[in-house]
Amino acid sequence: MDGDRGQLTVEDIFARLAERLPGYEARPQQLELALLIERAFATQSVGIFEAGTGTGKSLAALIPALLSGKKVVVSTNTISLQEQYINKDIPALKEILPFDFEAALMKGRGNYLGLRRWQDHLLEQEMDDRLVDWVHTTEYGDISELEFVPHWETWNEINSDSDDCLRNKCPQFNDCFYFEARKRAENADLLVVNHALLLADAASYGNILPAYDLLIVDEAHHLPEVATDAFGLSISNRGLRALASKATKRVQAPLSIVRELEYEAEQFFHKLSMDCTAQKTRIRYAVDGASDLALSLENLKIWLEEQEFETLLDVGQARERAKLKARALISTTNAYINCLNLLANPNPNWVVWVERGDISATRIQVLAAPLDVAPFIQEFIFEKTHLQSSVWMSATLATVGDDPFGFFKKTCGVEGHVIQNKVASPFDYARQSLLYLPRNLPEPNHQDFVVQSADEIERILDISDGRAFVLFTSRYALTTVFHMLNERLAFPSKKQGDMPRKKLIEWFVATPNAVLFGTSSFWEGVSIDGDKLSCVIIDRIPFQVPDDPVHEARCDVLKAKPDASWFNDLSLPHATMRLKQGVGRLIRTHKDTGIVAILDSRLTSKRYGRQILECLPPMTIIRSLSGMSSFEDKLRQLDSDPLFDSSEGKSLLTRQSDIEQWSTR
Repeated sequence: MDGDRGQLTVEDIFARLAERLPGYEARPQQLELALLIERAFATQSVGIFEAGTGTGKSLAALIPALLSGKKVVVSTNTISLQEQYINKDIPALKEILPFDFEAALMKGRGNYLGLRRWQDHLLEQEMDDRLVDWVHTTEYGDISELEFVPHWETWNEINSDSDDCLRNKCPQFNDCFYFEARKRAENADLLVVNHALLLADAASYGNILPAYDLLIVDEAHHLPEVATDAFGLSISNRGLRALASKATKRVQAPLSIVRELEYEAEQFFHKLSMDCTAQKTRIRYAVDGASDLALSLENLKIWLEEQEFETLLDVGQARERAKLKARALISTTNAYINCLNLLANPNPNWVVWVERGDISATRIQVLAAPLDVAPFIQEFIFEKTHLQSSVWMSATLATVGDDPFGFFKKTCGVEGHVIQNKVASPFDYARQSLLYLPRNLPEPNHQDFVVQSADEIERILDISDGRAFVLFTSRYALTTVFHMLNERLAFPSKKQGDMPRKKLIEWFVATPNAVLFGTSSFWEGVSIDGDKLSCVIIDRIPFQVPDDPVHEARCDVLKAKPDASWFNDLSLPHATMRLKQGVGRLIRTHKDTGIVAILDSRLTSKRYGRQILECLPPMTIIRSLSGMSSFEDKLRQLDSDPLFDSSEGKSLLTRQSDIEQWSTR
């Protein structure tokens, strides 16, 4: 960075934004969050912050980070938020800051084109002309630049791959897109990555990203889930067939070793498919055959480790390339052996399960995940060399309990001094939105719930004039209700799966009075402001599905502890965070108005339901649609009511009697 930042304050920068950035609105909540983050950085503390929708948390984090003059990494979970940082927030700061800084976006290696692999592939078969044109014109070699999706097998053959990388011995090294991206990352003051890459770098002890001083984790509520995947293990019948094929074709492994491996793999997966007939089967005991298959993999690994490939003619660096391929096969083999060892010798700290891709078991996979990712996050991130301070933020981190961040801190292994706070949204939810909690619907597990909820959804959509997301916790419920209502609705409607997610959102925005039926991928990461989206309907509290082996195993651990509760300590906080995400689709700007309807009667009939309500934005609760022609009329009526005080907010939601009393308005 250039220039003198010593005399600049966070307040100075926000004042510049207000003066020089068209359309920028000064928000006290944004400044409050920025000062909290500055304090966390200055004291080298961990900062945990829930910032309500509309706070502007990205700029609130970037400004104190850039003023620090230190190397900063920002990690997000979604591509859309990465693009917001790179294409909107960072360019805005470049315009108004009185000093220079460099920013870069870094993706996983597989996102970049490998020029040598591309040229090798061209010799073998014809390529799509669109791909050829792109290769000749691309500046960054990033797959996201393409306006079409190449076949995954083709991309896997031409992308940048560490298994086949000659580094500075490669004739294309000086033009390599991946290493150019790494150079930009090295030179950047601010580096934007995703959670998967952040954890991959952490697990590799910093072999992917350059060393950094400050870490900003946005969409932090996703990190434990991404960590569960990142630190997990797996082995599949297809993976083993691919390993055997690569060992034969790439390094000419002895046929006897490969045949033995193929035989043991076939026997093992055949028995597994006979024993595990459900789509997901949790494995609780040692599995026969796992040790035999692991031994076959050990034999291949030993052979690979011993090879110097001296019999190869060293033309075109053939020996070096063979060694790299062998090293990559060893890495894969090690991971498979570790997974099989968990099958042969169950570890109480891991959960192992089998997944079938189809009824015929042509695809069958064994997966293993750590029951507790907190030690991994603690070791690989919080204790990372050079890291001075980290900030974790999201619109949905706080849950029920004395410490609203207790669940998140426990899940991520946060210990010691923490600066934490809930920064309120600048939106006036009580005046901008209604929360409809219908009376007289049965509980979601009742046999009549689907039919009655479909009728209620139709009633709500008539009042909202469409313009709605209808969100479900399961694909089965979505499909069932959609088929019941599709012909009855007076509005254009589509369901998740009718077209790609991005296209569905474009259709929704372009279609007047549209209704979109969706599941998990539409609960977050979608921001539609204005009156295109004026209604969000949620069928039930999003508790985790009972067939999730990781959730089941974590519940079992808590059930065995006399001072713990699997429901209060795990299921309830998780469902609360998820529900907050779904509710958050509605109000995205100061001008938005609308209605959220949650059809789950447990929100008012159960104590834990009322606890969940405490965590939602302070919307105006209604219990009946009787006499309502539009929700806009209802909001205008409340706005003109001299007795209505939106500043009361949460105090109106603290007891069931309050809910009942207030609903009579």
